Amino acid sequence: MYALRAAVVRHRRTILAITVAACVGYPLGQWFAGSGGEILDMLFVGLLVGSVFLVMLLSYAWPDERPAVFVVLPGASSFSTPPSFIAVCGAVALALAASVQIGSVVPSIREHNLRPVDAVLPVLVAALAGMQMVLAWCGFLVHLRPEGLWWRTLAGSVRVPWEALTPGYPQRPALYAETLALTYARPDLVRRRGLVLRPRRLPIKTVHAWFISDAIRYYLAHPEHRAAIGSEAEYRRLLDALRDKPANPTPHTRS
Repeated sequence: MYALRAAVVRHRRTILAITVAACVGYPLGQWFAGSGGEILDMLFVGLLVGSVFLVMLLSYAWPDERPAVFVVLPGASSFSTPPSFIAVCGAVALALAASVQIGSVVPSIREHNLRPVDAVLPVLVAALAGMQMVLAWCGFLVHLRPEGLWWRTLAGSVRVPWEALTPGYPQRPALYAETLALTYARPDLVRRRGLVLRPRRLPIKTVHAWFISDAIRYYLAHPEHRAAIGSEAEYRRLLDALRDKPANPTPHTRS
């Protein structure tokens, strides 16, 4: 199952593109099928129920891991947090639900008797599915780069030069914390684009909280190694440097 999860994350954009095509095709099929679309309804609703059941099963039996790893991106000179399996599955399920909602009002649209109140739920579900699709497609990863930290949210992005951070921080957060508090020595160096409400909070939902905090703290203490960030050799050296220290995280299981 872990191989399946890894494959879903690795091919997430292909999966999401196919999902979007199917979700657009269903309301179009409803439009052209007219009164004979019952079979199409049954097939698509069955697909939705099956997808939701599979997501719930995988989420419960194999909860989204917080691995102590980075994804090495040599082309971007970056050590990045891994994408989320649950985010991909959630985007697929929400997109299917939105398509079913839109398909349910197609007959009313075709007959020109759609009430505004009947369109509220389809529009809300479609908007939520769209945001989740963007989240799953982009990944919204955190990147450690030679020049500093960079991450993106739905509304904007933040760039934090290493010089802006206080040495010796960040301290380890709670093991399953979803954000990591950053301490700025030079907040004037931080650059924000768009609407980012919490530029001191690093999103860390997909990586081991202690691992990323230890790695950031390490590069603050060892600026001579920053230029090599993004290479396989530097990643192996980083793991070796953290492995034998008390700050190195060990595997934990959520109770």
